[in-house]
Amino acid sequence: MNPPPTSIVYIVGADPALHHALRGLLESVGLRTLACVDVAAFVAAYQPDWPGCLLLDARASGPDDPGALRRLREEGIDAPVIVLAEHASVAMVVTALRRGVLDFIEKPFNEQILLDGVHHALAVGAARRRARAQHQELLRRFDTLTAREQDVLRWVVAGLPNREIAETLNLSRKTVEIHRARVMRKMEAETLSQLIQMTVAIGILELYDSDG
Repeated sequence: MNPPPTSIVYIVGADPALHHALRGLLESVGLRTLACVDVAAFVAAYQPDWPGCLLLDARASGPDDPGALRRLREEGIDAPVIVLAEHASVAMVVTALRRGVLDFIEKPFNEQILLDGVHHALAVGAARRRARAQHQELLRRFDTLTAREQDVLRWVVAGLPNREIAETLNLSRKTVEIHRARVMRKMEAETLSQLIQMTVAIGILELYDSDG
Protein backbone atom coordinates (compact mmCIF):
# COMPACT_ATOMS: atom_id res chain seq x y z
CA MET A 1 0.00 0.00 0.00
CA ASN A 2 1.33 3.43 -0.93
CA PRO A 3 1.82 5.93 1.91
CA PRO A 4 -0.72 8.78 2.08
CA PRO A 5 0.36 11.88 0.11
CA THR A 6 1.90 14.80 1.96
CA SER A 7 -0.34 17.78 2.62
CA ILE A 8 0.16 20.72 0.29
CA VAL A 9 -0.59 24.39 0.91
CA TYR A 10 -1.51 26.29 -2.25
CA ILE A 11 -0.64 30.00 -2.27
CA VAL A 12 -2.71 32.00 -4.74
CA GLY A 13 -1.82 35.60 -5.59
CA ALA A 14 0.32 37.70 -7.90
CA ASP A 15 2.66 39.15 -5.25
CA PRO A 16 6.10 37.45 -5.45
CA ALA A 17 7.11 38.88 -2.07
CA LEU A 18 4.08 37.32 -0.43
CA HIS A 19 4.81 34.01 -2.13
CA HIS A 20 8.39 34.10 -0.86
CA ALA A 21 7.41 34.96 2.72
CA LEU A 22 4.69 32.31 2.93
CA ARG A 23 6.77 29.59 1.32
CA GLY A 24 9.68 30.28 3.65
CA LEU A 25 7.44 30.17 6.73
CA LEU A 26 5.44 27.10 5.75
CA GLU A 27 8.35 25.06 4.48
CA SER A 28 10.27 25.84 7.67
CA VAL A 29 7.74 23.69 9.54
CA GLY A 30 7.79 20.90 6.96
CA LEU A 31 4.78 21.86 4.87
CA ARG A 32 4.88 21.53 1.11
CA THR A 33 3.77 24.60 -0.86
CA LEU A 34 2.79 25.47 -4.40
CA ALA A 35 2.43 29.10 -5.54
CA CYS A 36 -0.06 30.09 -8.26
CA VAL A 37 -0.53 33.56 -9.73
CA ASP A 38 -4.33 33.36 -9.88
CA VAL A 39 -7.33 31.09 -9.32
CA ALA A 40 -7.21 29.72 -12.87
CA ALA A 41 -3.60 28.64 -12.37
CA PHE A 42 -4.55 27.04 -9.06
CA VAL A 43 -7.39 25.07 -10.67
CA ALA A 44 -4.97 23.81 -13.31
CA ALA A 45 -2.36 22.82 -10.71
CA TYR A 46 -4.72 21.39 -8.08
CA GLN A 47 -4.09 17.76 -7.16
CA PRO A 48 -7.37 16.25 -5.85
CA ASP A 49 -5.62 13.16 -4.49
CA TRP A 50 -3.40 15.28 -2.26
CA PRO A 51 -4.82 16.71 0.98
CA GLY A 52 -4.32 20.43 1.33
CA CYS A 53 -5.67 23.94 1.75
CA LEU A 54 -5.61 27.24 -0.10
CA LEU A 55 -4.13 30.59 0.99
CA LEU A 56 -5.88 33.16 -1.20
CA ASP A 57 -4.57 36.72 -1.44
CA ALA A 58 -7.68 38.92 -1.49
CA ARG A 59 -6.08 41.01 -4.24
CA ALA A 60 -6.24 37.97 -6.53
CA SER A 61 -10.01 37.93 -6.07
CA GLY A 62 -11.51 40.42 -3.67
CA PRO A 63 -13.43 39.15 -0.62
CA ASP A 64 -16.54 40.85 -1.99
CA ASP A 65 -16.12 39.00 -5.31
CA PRO A 66 -17.77 35.55 -5.24
CA GLY A 67 -16.07 34.56 -8.49
CA ALA A 68 -13.16 32.65 -6.96
CA LEU A 69 -15.28 30.58 -4.59
CA ARG A 70 -17.87 29.97 -7.31
CA ARG A 71 -15.11 28.73 -9.62
CA LEU A 72 -13.88 26.34 -6.94
CA ARG A 73 -17.39 24.96 -6.42
CA GLU A 74 -17.89 24.54 -10.15
CA GLU A 75 -14.63 22.58 -10.34
CA GLY A 76 -15.66 20.39 -7.39
CA ILE A 77 -12.79 21.67 -5.25
CA ASP A 78 -13.60 21.76 -1.55
CA ALA A 79 -10.11 22.47 -0.17
CA PRO A 80 -10.42 24.81 2.85
CA VAL A 81 -9.75 28.44 1.93
CA ILE A 82 -7.97 31.06 4.06
CA VAL A 83 -8.18 34.62 2.71
CA LEU A 84 -5.28 37.01 3.35
CA ALA A 85 -6.27 40.68 3.17
CA GLU A 86 -5.26 44.12 4.40
CA HIS A 87 -7.58 46.20 6.56
CA ALA A 88 -10.44 43.72 6.58
CA SER A 89 -13.72 45.12 7.84
CA VAL A 90 -16.21 43.07 9.80
CA ALA A 91 -18.56 43.18 6.81
CA MET A 92 -15.84 41.84 4.51
CA VAL A 93 -15.06 38.99 6.90
CA VAL A 94 -18.73 38.07 7.34
CA THR A 95 -19.25 38.09 3.56
CA ALA A 96 -16.24 35.86 2.98
CA LEU A 97 -17.24 33.39 5.68
CA ARG A 98 -20.78 33.18 4.35
CA ARG A 99 -19.37 32.32 0.94
CA GLY A 100 -17.48 29.37 2.33
CA VAL A 101 -14.11 30.81 3.38
CA LEU A 102 -12.79 28.93 6.41
CA ASP A 103 -10.67 31.73 7.87
CA PHE A 104 -9.72 35.35 7.25
CA ILE A 105 -6.26 36.64 8.27
CA GLU A 106 -5.18 40.26 8.03
CA LYS A 107 -1.84 41.37 6.57
CA PRO A 108 0.79 41.86 7.78
CA PHE A 109 0.09 38.51 9.40
CA ASN A 110 1.36 37.12 12.67
CA GLU A 111 3.39 34.04 11.77
CA GLN A 112 2.04 31.87 14.57
CA ILE A 113 -1.56 32.86 13.85
CA LEU A 114 -1.06 31.97 10.20
CA LEU A 115 0.58 28.64 11.01
CA ASP A 116 -2.22 27.80 13.44
CA GLY A 117 -4.76 28.71 10.77
CA VAL A 118 -3.06 26.55 8.16
CA HIS A 119 -2.85 23.53 10.46
CA HIS A 120 -6.52 23.98 11.36
CA ALA A 121 -7.41 24.21 7.65
CA LEU A 122 -5.46 21.03 6.91
CA ALA A 123 -7.30 19.24 9.73
CA VAL A 124 -10.64 20.44 8.37
CA GLY A 125 -9.64 19.32 4.90
CA ALA A 126 -8.69 15.88 6.20
CA ALA A 127 -12.06 15.58 7.94
CA ARG A 128 -13.86 16.54 4.73
CA ARG A 129 -11.93 13.90 2.79
CA ARG A 130 -12.81 11.23 5.37
CA ALA A 131 -16.47 12.23 5.26
CA ARG A 132 -16.45 12.18 1.46
CA ALA A 133 -14.83 8.75 1.40
CA GLN A 134 -17.36 7.43 3.91
CA HIS A 135 -20.22 8.87 1.85
CA GLN A 136 -18.94 7.19 -1.30
CA GLU A 137 -18.56 3.89 0.53
CA LEU A 138 -22.14 4.04 1.81
CA LEU A 139 -23.40 4.80 -1.70
CA ARG A 140 -21.42 1.82 -2.98
CA ARG A 141 -23.06 -0.43 -0.40
CA PHE A 142 -26.51 0.92 -1.24
CA ASP A 143 -25.94 0.24 -4.92
CA THR A 144 -25.34 -3.45 -4.13
CA LEU A 145 -28.94 -3.78 -2.95
CA THR A 146 -31.46 -5.23 -5.36
CA ALA A 147 -34.56 -3.22 -6.20
CA ARG A 148 -36.61 -5.36 -3.82
CA GLU A 149 -34.06 -4.95 -1.04
CA GLN A 150 -34.21 -1.18 -1.54
CA ASP A 151 -37.99 -1.37 -1.23
CA VAL A 152 -37.63 -3.25 2.06
CA LEU A 153 -35.04 -0.75 3.26
CA ARG A 154 -37.44 2.09 2.48
CA TRP A 155 -40.11 0.68 4.75
CA VAL A 156 -37.70 -0.48 7.44
CA VAL A 157 -36.33 3.03 7.93
CA ALA A 158 -39.90 4.36 7.79
CA GLY A 159 -40.53 2.32 10.94
CA LEU A 160 -42.84 -0.40 9.61
CA PRO A 161 -42.62 -3.83 11.25
CA ASN A 162 -42.01 -6.88 9.07
CA ARG A 163 -45.69 -7.83 9.01
CA GLU A 164 -46.76 -4.46 7.58
CA ILE A 165 -43.87 -4.43 5.12
CA ALA A 166 -44.97 -7.84 3.90
CA GLU A 167 -48.54 -6.62 3.40
CA THR A 168 -47.38 -3.43 1.65
CA LEU A 169 -45.08 -5.25 -0.77
CA ASN A 170 -47.33 -8.31 -1.14
CA LEU A 171 -44.63 -10.60 0.18
CA SER A 172 -44.54 -13.27 2.84
CA ARG A 173 -43.23 -12.25 6.21
CA LYS A 174 -40.40 -14.79 5.87
CA THR A 175 -39.33 -13.22 2.56
CA VAL A 176 -39.24 -9.78 4.16
CA GLU A 177 -37.09 -11.15 6.97
CA ILE A 178 -34.66 -12.59 4.42
CA HIS A 179 -34.48 -9.31 2.49
CA ARG A 180 -34.06 -7.36 5.70
CA ALA A 181 -31.18 -9.56 6.80
CA ARG A 182 -29.53 -9.11 3.41
CA VAL A 183 -29.94 -5.34 3.65
CA MET A 184 -28.26 -5.31 7.05
CA ARG A 185 -25.43 -7.48 5.76
CA LYS A 186 -24.82 -5.56 2.55
CA MET A 187 -24.99 -2.18 4.28
CA GLU A 188 -22.73 -3.57 7.04
CA ALA A 189 -25.08 -2.30 9.72
CA GLU A 190 -25.11 -4.06 13.07
CA THR A 191 -28.21 -2.33 14.41
CA LEU A 192 -31.32 -0.63 13.05
CA SER A 193 -30.02 2.65 14.43
CA GLN A 194 -26.86 2.32 12.38
CA LEU A 195 -28.89 1.52 9.28
CA ILE A 196 -31.02 4.64 9.74
CA GLN A 197 -27.91 6.78 10.29
CA MET A 198 -26.47 5.45 7.04
CA THR A 199 -29.59 6.30 5.06
CA VAL A 200 -29.55 9.80 6.54
CA ALA A 201 -25.85 10.22 5.69
CA ILE A 202 -26.40 9.49 1.99
CA GLY A 203 -29.73 11.31 1.74
CA ILE A 204 -31.79 8.16 1.22
CA LEU A 205 -34.08 8.72 4.19
CA GLU A 206 -34.85 12.30 3.10
CA LEU A 207 -35.61 11.04 -0.41
CA TYR A 208 -38.00 8.44 0.94
CA ASP A 209 -39.70 11.02 3.15
CA SER A 210 -40.25 13.35 0.18
CA ASP A 211 -41.63 10.46 -1.88
CA GLY A 212 -43.95 9.42 0.88
